[in-house]
Amino acid sequence: MTMRERSRHLRRLLLALAVVPALLLTGCVSVPFSGGVELGGEIDSGVDVDVDFLPSGPSAGATQEEILRDFLAATTAAQNNYRIARSYLADDVADAWNPYASTLVRSREGSVERTNDTTLTYSVPIVAAVDEVGRYSVADDAATQTLPPFRFVEQDGEWRIAELGDGILISQQAFPSAFSQHALFYWDAAFRNLVPDLRWFPSRSEVATRIVRAVLEPPTSWLGQGATVSAIPEGTALALAPVSVAGGIAQIDLTSEVLSLSDRERQRLRLQLAASLRAVSGVVGVQITVDQNAVAIPEWTSGSPDIVPQVDPRLLLGTEDQFGFATGGEIEPVGTLSARVLELGATAVSLAPSQTLAAVLTPDGVFAVRSGDSPPVLLDARERLVAPSIDGYQFVWSAPSSSSAEIRATELDGTVHVVEAALPADARIVSLEISRDDARVLLMLDGAGGPRLVHAAVIRDEASGVPVRLGELRDLPLNGDTAVDATWVDEVRVASVTRSDDQSLVELHELGGRSRPLGLPPGPVQIVGGNSGVDGIRVLGADGIVFEPRGSGWQNAGLRASFLGTQQ
Repeated sequence: MTMRERSRHLRRLLLALAVVPALLLTGCVSVPFSGGVELGGEIDSGVDVDVDFLPSGPSAGATQEEILRDFLAATTAAQNNYRIARSYLADDVADAWNPYASTLVRSREGSVERTNDTTLTYSVPIVAAVDEVGRYSVADDAATQTLPPFRFVEQDGEWRIAELGDGILISQQAFPSAFSQHALFYWDAAFRNLVPDLRWFPSRSEVATRIVRAVLEPPTSWLGQGATVSAIPEGTALALAPVSVAGGIAQIDLTSEVLSLSDRERQRLRLQLAASLRAVSGVVGVQITVDQNAVAIPEWTSGSPDIVPQVDPRLLLGTEDQFGFATGGEIEPVGTLSARVLELGATAVSLAPSQTLAAVLTPDGVFAVRSGDSPPVLLDARERLVAPSIDGYQFVWSAPSSSSAEIRATELDGTVHVVEAALPADARIVSLEISRDDARVLLMLDGAGGPRLVHAAVIRDEASGVPVRLGELRDLPLNGDTAVDATWVDEVRVASVTRSDDQSLVELHELGGRSRPLGLPPGPVQIVGGNSGVDGIRVLGADGIVFEPRGSGWQNAGLRASFLGTQQ
């Protein structure tokens, strides 16, 4: 087998192995911070195949067209600063070419056209792009894009690329193996919670260094509208690169701006960086230095937030005569809340993290229900209300399922705050759910144009935490003709249910990434998330059967319910 044939064989092997999308935050390590089976559509395992793709370099006597196509294939391999891809470039541009400037993701092979004897162009349909700090964006359509011209020169009797644009091009099949996803973290405006911002970086290219450089920059625009802040002082830069890892500790040498911070501000800075590096293999902690001298940072004694808030792993559900957590074949009540929920005739419940407070939808409206002797308080008596959501500030969110619906965040004493939201005039709210970090909202909408799944930042008054408005609405790609429900799956993923004709589709969506189908459970009317990513999703069928994802379908979980509760 010739070198060229071996290269092509390896490329085909990579494409065959890389068809499984990389949708789980794999490689996470803890950072020391104080019934029967129902047939359905395919559910992707979400597990990456870890292939170290090493294409061969240029073949002797290769034509310009062959050099171009093999160079583009070699950009899949980021090892040693794209050493193999650089071997296709002329000596005077090999070091100057910046492969990290951007990444274009193509849907299929492109076409080569000749401009003159030494210049080729390459046109290809683009489905997504990743910028220099790892932000992933879906292309508006798959329109063909022409890359900057490739000019060739002869070097020692062989063709080499002497002029090209920065960045790389990669197929959507190879992308999951060539890039890894990492959640960068910023703080909410009150420094109560950490808020994730999903990014993508080449898997074999000093990932820790690229993450640190990225988190020193502002968050993605939709999160940077007042919902999040950074604990890193403006102007701070990475003084020494690359970030080294010794004994599991990432050594991060920063410029002197951090020396002016108070102890609490330094704690926040370290936690923000450590959280952002938590999915990097081999990193279990961080040390901040300036001029390679350790910066004194006390340990947290109290007030350190959970990076990814967790809830009770059991399913929360309601039946005609019970409400609580499913434990084996029994339903365990949630203290005195359960009796009150049943007395009100609840049809939906959002349970606060304390498990002593809940927002409850009833035929009479949305109530705040507390444990103890306090009576339920009617907070919203409007008609056709969707399931409420309760946030960590103890605001109960509610909205009617009607066009031009007014979203309210109500205090437990009944004080109403209208949350400004630039919803389409004909939009009907189907579901509304606040993220566990209290900084984002997920909305399922329906209207004349069909279903829409959108997310937005929650902008709050900094002093009181009162929700003031929603930021820019960001659409997620959605299939189906009718909206059914949507839920948070984990800190960076959500799931949706839509209906088309006589089938219902569940889809998984990354906020700052890709989407994929999760199959066709029978007649779903509600979906909720838990702690375990896709494994924690539960779907309620129209006949009251609860389904869970299993293998390539949806399995009867052996439970029946009138509704499924959400845990904030």
